[in-house]
Amino acid sequence: MRFGKINRLRLAKDFELVKADSTKADCSAFVFYLRPAPERGFSRLAVVTGRRIGCAVERNRARRIIREIFRKTAPEFETACDIIVFMRRGWEKFDFRALEAKFAKAARRALSQKRDAKI
Repeated sequence: MRFGKINRLRLAKDFELVKADSTKADCSAFVFYLRPAPERGFSRLAVVTGRRIGCAVERNRARRIIREIFRKTAPEFETACDIIVFMRRGWEKFDFRALEAKFAKAARRALSQKRDAKI
């Protein structure tokens, strides 16, 4: 899966919609917001990295890693969804596999919470 413009969450109104109507999963490396969007056939991602994360090189590295994890795990989602990831200080303590596991676990937890809330 390629990560193009179509897979980016860019507009402020989309950010507000996701934050207002989403489930939050709190991990030690990041905060994860997920909103199912089955009307769209593809998932979208936004990665927020503040200056507290580190210099520009470290922030860009965090974004690249999360985008790669998204590329790998998004096809496994049962429905398309919008995701916002707020990176936290100390994320670099975790290796790629640990971050990937945290991302997948947070996505599964958020999707199951949304599914249970609908019932």
